[in-house]
Amino acid sequence: MLTRILTGVVGIPVAVWIIMSGGWLMQGVGVALGVIAMYEYFRAVSKTYKPMQLIGIVSVGLFLVGYSYLYEFYALFISAVVVAMLITNVICYPKYNIADIAVTLFGVVYIGVLLGMIISIRDLPNGIFWVILLFICAWGSDTCAYFAGRFLGKRKLAPKLSPKKTVEGAIGGAIGAGAIVFIYVTVLSNLEKIVVSSSDIMLLVGIGCIGAILSQFGDLAASSIKRSVDVKDFGHLFPGHGGILDRFDSILLISPLIYCVATMILPL
Repeated sequence: MLTRILTGVVGIPVAVWIIMSGGWLMQGVGVALGVIAMYEYFRAVSKTYKPMQLIGIVSVGLFLVGYSYLYEFYALFISAVVVAMLITNVICYPKYNIADIAVTLFGVVYIGVLLGMIISIRDLPNGIFWVILLFICAWGSDTCAYFAGRFLGKRKLAPKLSPKKTVEGAIGGAIGAGAIVFIYVTVLSNLEKIVVSSSDIMLLVGIGCIGAILSQFGDLAASSIKRSVDVKDFGHLFPGHGGILDRFDSILLISPLIYCVATMILPL
């Protein structure tokens, strides 16, 4: 537990600095995180499958480098990745099979597209606000769920995937994330950093709760992948937290929600 806390004490200020800086720094960090995450993912699934690692890692790297352009043509990008994998399958046959292709493509979408969406959120007007909101939904929920589960937890949430998670912890995580979002938005509004109405604040609190629920599904989804290939953690980059994917699994699932809210429901 102490190791987790120390990692958080160091990691959170660094993450905030990167988000505040934006630009080439955030994009560069995003590319590095994406490439490392793909490596972690492929290393894990390689126990059961034979993913096309070079295609997957290069695809994610290129997508994150040129995300601002490629996001407008993501369907073409995914199509190009599929074509590259099918050609590789023909050339290398019978080294790979359809399961290997599916596992590779899933990694590209799961890591490349969802991580790229976070970078796109940062480039929106008030992008800093939205990205920090995203992280509050994930990490705020995780922290509140831990303490709620520790002191109130009785009923198991998903015992086959994560035996320590409880229903009470999940509820506490959602409520806690909503409360943190309320404080976050109210403070920024009072400081006149953003302009929001009372109804907007309550909408954002609701988004915080929904985001917290999605973050827990993201964590459980990653657990299902790890259990299916019999690994405990994707990596060991962050002491006490695991690898990139272990730390960002919950964040990835929230990014489409925040992107939709920021661009279509409540553009600030």
